[in-house]
Amino acid sequence: MPTVAVQRAADRAHQNYGWLDSRQSFPFAGNFDLAANAHGLLVVNNEDVVDVGSGFDMHQHRDAEIVTWVLSGSLVHQDSEGHSGVVLPQALRAGRCPHPDSRSG
Repeated sequence: MPTVAVQRAADRAHQNYGWLDSRQSFPFAGNFDLAANAHGLLVVNNEDVVDVGSGFDMHQHRDAEIVTWVLSGSLVHQDSEGHSGVVLPQALRAGRCPHPDSRSG
């Protein structure tokens, strides 16, 4: 049976490059054993805070899909294939709460 290692958010590796404050669950650069560090198809799981007006240089992603959640502000994304767009904060809402003015009482 495979062993599952639980890594709490506070135990993530932390790197601060000035323009980028990153907490990493899995390594994404340098010399590492991908087979030992990846989690199935999930290779990188980072919580990144990027300074306004800065970002990553143009770089390749081979056979990778990137999923990004923007919590505040906006993120401009441009890839090496000429695609670009702005990612804005979004929220998934489920259920229903009554409007405050409709409450009785």
